[in-house]
Order: sequence, then structure tokens, then C-alpha cells
Amino acid sequence: MADYFVELKKQPYPMFTAPKPYSFDLNEDMVQMLRVDFNPDKVSGALVEAIKGKKGDEAKKAAETFFKDMGVKWMRRTIQLSDEYPDRTIEMVMETVDRTGKQFMLFPHLIQRYVEVAYLGTQDFLKVPITLNNVEVLSYRIPKCALYRKIGEKAGEDFAKQMTCKGYCLGALATMQKHTGVDVIIDQPAETAKAGYCEFSMRKL
Repeated sequence: MADYFVELKKQPYPMFTAPKPYSFDLNEDMVQMLRVDFNPDKVSGALVEAIKGKKGDEAKKAAETFFKDMGVKWMRRTIQLSDEYPDRTIEMVMETVDRTGKQFMLFPHLIQRYVEVAYLGTQDFLKVPITLNNVEVLSYRIPKCALYRKIGEKAGEDFAKQMTCKGYCLGALATMQKHTGVDVIIDQPAETAKAGYCEFSMRKL
């Protein structure tokens, strides 16, 4: 009896051609546009202007307000650019939500992608360390934060250690939560000034 697979290989078969090239990488133009307004050097420079002439608690409160407002703008811009320049990862999540109507797909998948776009578009590292990802919790770490380093260079190490910059990330996550409509508890278990890295978590209610 002839080898079945040998005979099968001789038969012609149609090749599937994807309707468009897929990419799971972040769009380079999107990353560059995000860095124009939110690169660590520019943000830290704006911080210095915001606390100029202020000292002690007054400077700290001014910095906290600055970072909270800047974090909102950062995430809004991230979401806008992610929607305008979607990669295949976000497209697959949204297509699944549209087909199934299952909004639970937004957490953690869409949330994580917005986080990755925000940080990879403004930090020096090439991958966001995700420490936990499941249907209940999403947590990640930011090692060697470029913004923290720049704050230390321009405003002083002592000022950087006050961690007023945490409002930047927390404000961004709160903005993302509001945009997606996913109810989560946002927490920051670790800070760079103490642990050498920042860690953030979102636990679904």
C-alpha cells in the first residue's frame, strides 16, 4: 500500500493569505508621539517649574497636584494613540469582546496593553515586568524608573525620595479604570525609594 502522506503531499491545496499583515509590536510612530510630551526629561523639567520658588510641604503639595494632573493627561494620550494605532494584541481583545459580548475580556487583557503602551512609550526598558495576570488581579513592576532618576537629577535626591511621582502612575491607572468602566481596587505595594522599584496592582471587584 502506497504511503498515504507521500500521496497527500502531491495534491494541490490553496494557501491562506491574510487580508492584511499583522503586527504584535507597538507602532513606532505612536511611541514617538507619546515620547514627545511624556518623556521623563520633559516631565521632570515641567515639575521643576511647578515647584519653583516653593519649599517644604508647599513644594510637596504642588508636586503631588502636578503629577496627578499629568498622569491623567498621560493615560488619556496613551488610550487615544492606542485606539488610533492599534496593534494586533488590542485588536484581538476588542474583536473577542465584540463577538462574544463578554466584557470581562477587558480585564486584564486590555488593561495590561494600555499599561504596556504607556510605559514602553516613555521608559527605557523594552518589557513591562508583569508579576500577576489573571481574571482577578493584574500587577506589574517598574524597575529603574527613568522618571524617578530624572527627578533626582533636577530636583534633588531627597525630593525624589518623597515619591510625589507615584501620583503620576496612580492617576494614570485611575483614568484608565474610568475609561474602561472596569471596577478595580488600585494599590501600590512597593515604592522605588524603599524597594528599588515601584509595583502596582489592580484587583477586580
